[in-house]
Parts: sequence; structure tokens; C-alpha cells
Amino acid sequence: MLRMGARYEHYRWWLLDGDLEIVSDGRVAGASLLAALADLSRQIDRLGNRGQHPTNQPYRLIVYKGAAVVAVRPATLGIC
Repeated sequence: MLRMGARYEHYRWWLLDGDLEIVSDGRVAGASLLAALADLSRQIDRLGNRGQHPTNQPYRLIVYKGAAVVAVRPATLGIC
């Protein structure tokens, strides 16, 4: 249950292949960066379930807020 006035932080993300081509991108929000990353992990799992698999591995995940990069998961094998 969320308290009244709970604030959500909004982030953008890119999933890149080994050649740094964008495979997918989107937006995610959460009460904290960790909550947003947990939701993002579920979104990326759904990409794999729909059969979206880039051909050039490894994958790189970049999460940013405004112009600042807030999380990077470099050189991950498979969908993160």
C-alpha cells in the first residue's frame, strides 16, 4: 500500500547489443531506484518471453534520469 503523497522517480532505459545498437528502450518508475530496477527487470524478462533476442551479444543495459546515467549493467550474456 502506498502512502498519500508517495513520490515516484521516473527513469529511461536502453538495452543495447554487442555492437551498441538499441534493441529496446522504454520508461520505468518506482518509489526508489531499486524499485524501478526491479520493475525494469520484469519488463526485460517479458522481452525475452516475446522472443526479442538481439543477435550480437553481450547485452548492455543503461538506465538514466534526465541526462545522468544512474545504473549500468555492462557485458551481460543473455537478456538481463
